[in-house]
Amino acid sequence: MPEVFRYKPLRGRLSPMVTIGVVGFDYRAGNRIYVQVGDGSFIPIYLHDIEVQVGADRFVTKIAFSDKLGVTFHLLGRMGIFDRFKVCFNDRQGVLTFEALASQ
Repeated sequence: MPEVFRYKPLRGRLSPMVTIGVVGFDYRAGNRIYVQVGDGSFIPIYLHDIEVQVGADRFVTKIAFSDKLGVTFHLLGRMGIFDRFKVCFNDRQGVLTFEALASQ
């Protein structure tokens, strides 16, 4: 059975790092590496092993944080999320659906 989450689509630049800082999470304490973005430049990301729960499925996965991405939407990492779930974004309805993939 898919897990469905409702959200309010946001327009404009998001600042998730500010929110994380408010709750006391120091994202810069993670393992800093550089990744290449669409224009060919490199930005720093900070990797953390974080416990995630989607419905009843609970697991630890690597999650990267960066305040240099500068996009108007949230991104999920391919590692640890897309290899476990089929993920569907429906911005018009404000619905995010996670459907567990069959074990391989």
